[in-house]
Amino acid sequence: SVSHRDAATLRALVRQPSSPASRRPALARITKRRTMRSARAMMARRARGAGRSKPKSSDATRSTLFDADPTLAQRPQAQSPLSSVRMGRTEPSVFAEFSELSDKFNAVNLGQGFPDYAMPDFVKEAAVEAIRADYNQYSRPAGHARLVEKLASRYSPRFGRSIDAYTEIGVVGGATNAIFSALVALVDPDDEVVCVEPYFDAPKIAADLMGATTIGVPLRADWAETAADWKLDLDELDDALTERTKLLVLNTPHNPTGKVFSREELEGIAEVVKRYPRLLVLSDEVYEGMVYDGLRHHHVGAVEGMFERTISVFSVGKTFSATGWRVGYAVGPEPLIAPLVRVHQASNFSTPTPLQIASAIAFDKAEEFGYFEDLTATLQAKRDKLCRLLRTAGLSPITPQGGYFLLADTTKIGIPTEFPLWEAPEDLPLRDRRDFAVCRQLCERAGVTAIPASAFFSFGHRHITDSLARFCFSKKDDTLNEAFRRIVHSGLNATWV
Repeated sequence: SVSHRDAATLRALVRQPSSPASRRPALARITKRRTMRSARAMMARRARGAGRSKPKSSDATRSTLFDADPTLAQRPQAQSPLSSVRMGRTEPSVFAEFSELSDKFNAVNLGQGFPDYAMPDFVKEAAVEAIRADYNQYSRPAGHARLVEKLASRYSPRFGRSIDAYTEIGVVGGATNAIFSALVALVDPDDEVVCVEPYFDAPKIAADLMGATTIGVPLRADWAETAADWKLDLDELDDALTERTKLLVLNTPHNPTGKVFSREELEGIAEVVKRYPRLLVLSDEVYEGMVYDGLRHHHVGAVEGMFERTISVFSVGKTFSATGWRVGYAVGPEPLIAPLVRVHQASNFSTPTPLQIASAIAFDKAEEFGYFEDLTATLQAKRDKLCRLLRTAGLSPITPQGGYFLLADTTKIGIPTEFPLWEAPEDLPLRDRRDFAVCRQLCERAGVTAIPASAFFSFGHRHITDSLARFCFSKKDDTLNEAFRRIVHSGLNATWV
């Protein structure tokens, strides 16, 4: 983490003139430039070397670049004058902003994470079957018996334990609802929520509404050619945690980098987590079935001693290319699942029953038809195709290990901005940063929608991805081809910065 007293030094560094070496790929350069540690962090590491008898205490007045974002007042505000004070803490959604821009310019949307191809026929037939069988009334708030029993049988061997279908699984209205319900159920206004970033914004929005403080700990890479090059510094993670930290948010396979955390990496994170008795983990694992190149997905909740303090979140919509169904579920110990379900019950009461039954049927059919193997092979081919197309178009994709997003270096796109690439100050308003300008130009001039990567970072770390944009490859081949054609014909890729 970086203290306020380091801020002036950081800004002075980023305004230094560029050298000829600055023409190297952006990610390699900028992640090295701002790895300074505060004196407090260095002292903490020395203390760990000598042994730690108890978790470090939290200073209620502790000041970091994450406690307040000075660019907040400069962001476009769309709240009603009648909205609550807590709504004023939330930020406008970058996804809504670029979806609107995409519609305005009739762009090929590679920004949002949804497939533009049909879900499998056996999933459609399962939904029809459930409706015709009259599964159309409320189910129990935690999920219909048929679905939770199927999920318990599916995940018990994966977690290496017998999961109770009725107390350790909660079926909710999509993974986002699971994340929101978990934050509302477990986090108080004086708590801190630490997010491994870049991260999907749902946990931060929920934390903001609860009045909690969100702290970002970034993945870093000296030179990223594949998502495996992104690494989490465990010392930096430990520096961010205090007695006030209630929740650590993880995501694997990771959005937007495509990183798949190895078993060893998760065990290292678990060792840090176990130093803090009240610390819980929210693990977003919605892309569990989309892991490539022979890799395997690992559950942090399956690491020894972690099930009791972890909520693992999954998505039927992502698994079966049915994102509009809004069926998600959480797996974890009863003391964490029960309050999550109570929040879900208060807001939605239950998840649509016919879609729960359809999901249970779909899991059975998927195993019978070899669907999960086909899904992996199909998406890996699409990943490889988009990587090839982007390279040909002059961009530099960072090959993902999982999920259905990739980050690409946009250095070759010449965009007029107030500051040269790599030299923008951290307090520059989010929507004035270079990656936002690039993505707007891609949408307006090329007719292709991507998402600026700095939107996935907290204040203090946005410089890490000023040259990167997120693209989704879970699209028809014709869609990917058309996006390539538009980028090439736009001329945006023709000039070096």
